Amino acid sequence: MRESVIYQDILQEGLKEGFERKAQEIAIKMINKNIEIETIVDITGLTFEQVEHLKAQTGNNQSQ
Repeated sequence: MRESVIYQDILQEGLKEGFERKAQEIAIKMINKNIEIETIVDITGLTFEQVEHLKAQTGNNQSQ
């Protein structure tokens, strides 16, 4: 059975969101272990701004 283009688009979007959510979970764990932001960005693929935002949300504002 051939899947519709709409179904493929929805599936791809869901996968993208899932990967990003997992990257954020990993980043939060790394933030809590006081790993440098540059390292978190490199490993997770998140942007510097995304990691900074997660850091602010966790309340982990220790200088590195």
